[in-house]
Amino acid sequence: MKAKLIVLITLLFFTSIKTFAGWYDIYNYTGFIDRHAVTLSFQLKEGYFGEPAKKNYNIIGVYKYDRFNNPIRLEGVFNQNTQKIKFYEIGKGDQTSATFSLHFSLQQLTGSWSGGKNRLKVNLNLTNRLSDLAAESFNNIQILQSPSLKDYYFEGLYAKKTEGRDASMTALKIIKKADNKIFQILDFEAVETPTGNLMTIIYDNITTGKGNDFIVSNQIGRVGGYLNVRFNPKIKRFVLNPEPIAEGVNGSE
Repeated sequence: MKAKLIVLITLLFFTSIKTFAGWYDIYNYTGFIDRHAVTLSFQLKEGYFGEPAKKNYNIIGVYKYDRFNNPIRLEGVFNQNTQKIKFYEIGKGDQTSATFSLHFSLQQLTGSWSGGKNRLKVNLNLTNRLSDLAAESFNNIQILQSPSLKDYYFEGLYAKKTEGRDASMTALKIIKKADNKIFQILDFEAVETPTGNLMTIIYDNITTGKGNDFIVSNQIGRVGGYLNVRFNPKIKRFVLNPEPIAEGVNGSE
């Protein structure tokens, strides 16, 4: 868990952490790769990638096969002139294991998935969109998180309730991978500082640790911090500590 916290804190410093309007522009889709039901989400983020080899990359995403429910990271290029998207599936060691070649429209993604010798048809339909570029408020937009546990994956519920506020995670669904049923919902409404909107990439607001323990990013303090969630084996439930832990420049505040 300590190593994960160090990674989170490092990311906070290198991504200029305090959030601002325009942090997130998200598209959520559901549909099929061949006959396999999938959920896919991607975020537009110009200038996020610093590597020379990825100078044209401007989208980050995550998808899962609904039968297995293991989130898979995506990175790629969205050419807004041609409306073409090229996604690269990121596996272990940041190796590309499959590729999506898609045509974008607001309501639909169509194209192909290629992995090894296999090439499969892709047809996905827009379910909703989250954007805090706009002034409009919204509620209960589900965002699949990239990290997951051995037996559970996460979906954050995001809202922006008043004009001028950042989008934030109001609740977190903890869902069983085996049957895709909700195991538990953590409510962040009573937490005074906004939760789940600290990281530049919306899919990275959960950091997993040992076993079933994890943390959720929070805007506490000067550079942000996190909420601790621990699994209690006696009651077989996840327990949220509602008091955020702040990280300062020279350590905890």
